[in-house]
Amino acid sequence: PLLVARPKLDVILGVLGPRLAGHDLASKDIAMMPSRETIITPDGIAIVMVTGTLVSRSGYLAAASGMTSYGDIGDAIEAAALNPLVRGIVLDVDSPGGEVGGLFDLSDRIAVLRQEHGKPIQAVANETALSAAYAIACAADGITITQTGEVGSIGVVAVHVDESAADRQAGLAWTFVHAGERKVDGNPHEPLSPRARADIQVDVDALYERFVTLVARRRNLSPEAVRATEAGVFRGVQSVRAGLADRVGTLRHAVEEMAA
Repeated sequence: PLLVARPKLDVILGVLGPRLAGHDLASKDIAMMPSRETIITPDGIAIVMVTGTLVSRSGYLAAASGMTSYGDIGDAIEAAALNPLVRGIVLDVDSPGGEVGGLFDLSDRIAVLRQEHGKPIQAVANETALSAAYAIACAADGITITQTGEVGSIGVVAVHVDESAADRQAGLAWTFVHAGERKVDGNPHEPLSPRARADIQVDVDALYERFVTLVARRRNLSPEAVRATEAGVFRGVQSVRAGLADRVGTLRHAVEEMAA
């Protein structure tokens, strides 16, 4: 299951697809990748980047297509929280979301760091904080959004690709020898069975309820209000009216306000 904005799903699957199929990802020139190093302003405000496709782990992915791991984000926030020169933290968020694995642990980690060290944390949707990225933004004390920024997409999606027709055209016939009735449920070489689809739906529904509960608690909204968004995307002032953001502004304004 993925917590990712629907318009970005095909792009994300294009990146994650080889990994999910057990293949290596094409490496990219690290020198061409944007820097994600934390910036500390002269006023003691740490700017932590939350950008690109969010994944559970990225050590072995390294420079692959702009992925950022939840562990790296948590480490950057913790380093800023422990740095005596840092007075506050701003999350610069520009991400359509990503994997489920590791997200809720990161959200809890941010909450603990905020409580233990007492340093304020603000998030800025600059320009995109959708799905898993919005869950991270919700861990901050407040959310600023740019005029054309986007937040929301509070939903879960899982994708099954039926490759059986392509297999037949390629002259391939797959046979699974397995123990355990559900062991090969959802494999791409057979149509998705009703049982497998039902099992996936149960998993998606459970993750959705957890996502809704997180947003409702952190944003002081009712679960009904969060569900009523129907995973919609809200832009600029519209997101403030919906209670998904607190103010419209820029990253620079957010940093300046925190410093003041």
